[in-house]
Amino acid sequence: MGKINVKEQIEFSKEKYVSKILFDSDKARVVLFCLEKGQEVPLHTVKPQVIMLVISGKGSFTVGDKIYKVKPDSVAICESMEAHGMKADEQMVVLASIVPRP
Repeated sequence: MGKINVKEQIEFSKEKYVSKILFDSDKARVVLFCLEKGQEVPLHTVKPQVIMLVISGKGSFTVGDKIYKVKPDSVAICESMEAHGMKADEQMVVLASIVPRP
């Protein structure tokens, strides 16, 4: 696996947030989320740990029972089976690393 230009992968949809798998192996998965203002990824749980990094935009991450305001360079770490989600206050791009792969 070589280099990925994240900015070239960004695309938005007025209908629903866009998610793209940028990397997938038996050990990890990296997913790019692109959300328009007001769009959200609902609270959900997964067995692996999830690390979410804001690339651009502003919004909020929900981790467990806490809501965090986020902006570029904000990172949230979700433990295994910890509820998490996100909502965009403006166009927002988030890179999520999922380890181990689900």
